[in-house]
Amino acid sequence: MTINKAIFYIKYYAKKHECVIERKATLDNECYEGVHKIKGYPYKIYVDVDATKERDNGKNQYRCASEKWEINDAKTI
Repeated sequence: MTINKAIFYIKYYAKKHECVIERKATLDNECYEGVHKIKGYPYKIYVDVDATKERDNGKNQYRCASEKWEINDAKTI
């Protein structure tokens, strides 16, 4: 998997952490936006750049933002 050189920051409410989080992200050919088949809310699959570097196992680390998210060029949190 190659990582797209376009880096952005994605901010959204994470149910797992029960707070708003912000991740340094990029997209590759496995990333996409969709709609949950049962609950009907939108979601976006993206590559977490920092987690990919941290794991350093040759595999991109994918995350999912759901319902609402914000994309920025610079870190906001």
